[in-house]
Amino acid sequence: MDHRTLKERLAGAFVALITPFDAADQVDVAGLRGNAAWMLARGLDGILLLGSTGEQVHLSEFERALVLEVGRQQIPADRLLIAGAGLSGTRQTIEETRQAGRAGADVALVVTPSYYQKAMNAANLTNHYRAVADASPIPIMLYSVPPIVNVTLPAEAVAALAGHPNIIGMKNSGGDPQMAGLYREAAAGHDFIILGGSAHAAPGFLLTGLVDGVILAAANVLPEAAANLVRAARDGDITATRRYGELLRRVSETVGRHGIAGWKAGLAARGQVGGLARLPLRNITDSERQQVIAWTNELAAAL
Repeated sequence: MDHRTLKERLAGAFVALITPFDAADQVDVAGLRGNAAWMLARGLDGILLLGSTGEQVHLSEFERALVLEVGRQQIPADRLLIAGAGLSGTRQTIEETRQAGRAGADVALVVTPSYYQKAMNAANLTNHYRAVADASPIPIMLYSVPPIVNVTLPAEAVAALAGHPNIIGMKNSGGDPQMAGLYREAAAGHDFIILGGSAHAAPGFLLTGLVDGVILAAANVLPEAAANLVRAARDGDITATRRYGELLRRVSETVGRHGIAGWKAGLAARGQVGGLARLPLRNITDSERQQVIAWTNELAAAL
């Protein structure tokens, strides 16, 4: 039995897992089970389902509930299930966290609302997250992912929220070290976990203490590198940290250039189930797929 606290367990390596679809464009339940088992066998501390890479915004309410139910069945209690949550409205987001709680998720990762971007200032985001945290049956993490939603969570909001008893930390998917430093300063004095979402920034952020762990899309293709990266940084092994960080950077710049369709193709190249991305995302061509397979095989051989 793992006797560490939830926050201690969150200071690890996680994959932002894709959601596989079958030929009929339905959630591939068997594929999801197999992908999750394969990831955990490669040393990851848990799995994020329904994150940005998991196409949460492309899934129906029923499908989101199904993914979490299947995920919890496959992910044992000694590994963490992080549920991506967050819709445009606070009421809907609260219901998402409740659904995550009913499915047995350990933590809800709540992305910043982004539809009314100009209104997403520090005060409104603070009110949103506080209301969600007050109502959520499970701990929540703040989620700032400006490359996707074009909203950066202000450090001022983090400072106002870091002491909330049901806000356990945040994921910072940005790569700006100055912003990462502001987040760490904002949470000073609180037991607040910060996870990094940028494969490029992860090695430096881990070694300098700007993040405590990672949730990476690149781990869909190289979960071993993500797990070893965090362990090496924790041990202070700079050489190994740089080595695994370089592998993750390379897979992000090659396979990751094709977005979610690329991650799915890369995962398939590792022998797992990828499938197609849902429209309006572009799927890759046959020639691009062959290039992804070549990149994946080259990088996996370097592990």
